[in-house]
Amino acid sequence: MPHRRTINQFMWGYQAHFRTSVRFAANAALEAIGFSGDPIVFLVGFRVAGQHAFDVCVEPETGPYAPSDFANVAARSEELYAANPESTIWHSAGHVHEARHRALRDKMRAEAISEVFRKHHAGTGRTYFTSYSSRIADYEVHVVLGIWSEALENVPQLRTTRRERFDVTPSLVHALIDDILHRAATTLYLPDAGSNLHALGAASTEVVRSATERFVRTVLICAGFWFGNDIDGILSAISALPYEGRFGIGKLVLAKQDDKAVEVLIQLKQPIKIRHMRAVRKLMEAGGAASELLVAELDMSGKVYGLGRVRDGYDESSETVFGVSILGRGAWDLMHGQTRLLSVRDGLAQLPTHVLDVDAFKDAVERLIPGADANILERLAQVVAENDHGAMLVVSSNAAGEASRLSPQAWAVEPTLLSDDLVRQLTAMDGAILVDGEGRCHAIGVILDGQAAGKGDPARGSRFNNAVRYLNSDPPPAVIVVYSADGSIDVLPRLEPRVKQSSVAAAVEHYVRVAAERPPDLAVVSDAWDAVKAFRFYLSADQCNRANQARDAVSRWRRENTMIEVIEADLTPDPDMNATYWL
Repeated sequence: MPHRRTINQFMWGYQAHFRTSVRFAANAALEAIGFSGDPIVFLVGFRVAGQHAFDVCVEPETGPYAPSDFANVAARSEELYAANPESTIWHSAGHVHEARHRALRDKMRAEAISEVFRKHHAGTGRTYFTSYSSRIADYEVHVVLGIWSEALENVPQLRTTRRERFDVTPSLVHALIDDILHRAATTLYLPDAGSNLHALGAASTEVVRSATERFVRTVLICAGFWFGNDIDGILSAISALPYEGRFGIGKLVLAKQDDKAVEVLIQLKQPIKIRHMRAVRKLMEAGGAASELLVAELDMSGKVYGLGRVRDGYDESSETVFGVSILGRGAWDLMHGQTRLLSVRDGLAQLPTHVLDVDAFKDAVERLIPGADANILERLAQVVAENDHGAMLVVSSNAAGEASRLSPQAWAVEPTLLSDDLVRQLTAMDGAILVDGEGRCHAIGVILDGQAAGKGDPARGSRFNNAVRYLNSDPPPAVIVVYSADGSIDVLPRLEPRVKQSSVAAAVEHYVRVAAERPPDLAVVSDAWDAVKAFRFYLSADQCNRANQARDAVSRWRRENTMIEVIEADLTPDPDMNATYWL
């Protein structure tokens, strides 16, 4: 007879399925923008009617959080409500006043819930976000999403959190999480929430588009725009418009017209609405290195009012002046100073990829070229990144030997330390710059050789694939930074991060233990299996065998008791794994 799982902390029958489906949907949406934060999801419900064993229910109920952890949430949320300036505002319409303050109290309860997760020993290293509550049966249920704090800190983001009584969404990741939680909370109002896999009621691309509009609107509020809806779509349309057979490249400045940080060089007597996209596209032809299109909100509408530039003395901490770089057909970046906040390609936003991952670069240099001067090499890598058409920097442990071997498809030079200006000049021609671990140049115009080994990417250009082929041909240890014409930057080889051997062992042991329980808690087993798969590169043959056997036992139990079987490929040891990957 099929096994039926008993829910002790019962809110509704599909609560475990709903939580799991929200997690999968959140992971897919975050991956779509290039963010890896390993999202985890919890549900916390507060009893508001009926007689039940638990006044507070937590999903999953198997831990690490218990109902008792939330005993002080009500008192704490009242403290937060009283301290919030919005609690003192009176609305003349009674129903509006009641609704606004009820929503504010709910928001403060969500903040109090996030505090519990953040302060709990199990929450170390994660940042938590909590949705507004949704009434389902006798409980008001909040959805909680946690991601790794370190990953979030590395995302380009604003420091402003509030402007003119409006909350500011700091980054594209924050906007996406807000959108995910909003959709999840809204879905809870539907009958049998969690009975299907469509936890958010939308595909990842739709969620990303919605989050992009949310984030751009927040940036526009910082820049003094109050009616900036759909600006992201307008910018995508402008970037896709040709002018006399060519696609545009130019810049826009978004700020208040009277912002002292903006210098006006030419002012139009009749500003152009930014929604008049063909006119804006034509005017963009007048921009260049000396001036950019100036956009402000005039008469409740975004308008181009002239040509100008941002003054050198702009105080970036004010976060009032932003830029848009139109890079070609369907491509634009949202900027603050020199920081790219997001990149949009063909209408879909991602976190900026054309930023050198300094940590990955230095880590690769340290592991492959011991004794190298990582600071000098980073400087060279950053300067090479300034080119407009793509380039390549090769750091070799045997630069002299490779310079000789790769001739005549390279110009060998006397080992020389390059100035920044000379680096910029040398990247103007095709071919890589070859340097040693001390940053001395040994060759220029280098064309890398090598044989294809099934590890390239047909969607990428020749620079990237040449670098992959070279590294697959067993050269002296080397680190290659590839700057593609589309703005992306790759550090090769792509080394897996170093981890603690004990962390991998603990993940395997935990999975084997929970998989052996009968009946197994399938939600806990699934989370534990995901943790093991996250370490698949580091697993030994013995660990792979133990995890596979435990998974097979769970699969058999599922087939016999639930008539559902999940089939996955066996874990196998990775041949590239070695002791250098341990911390």
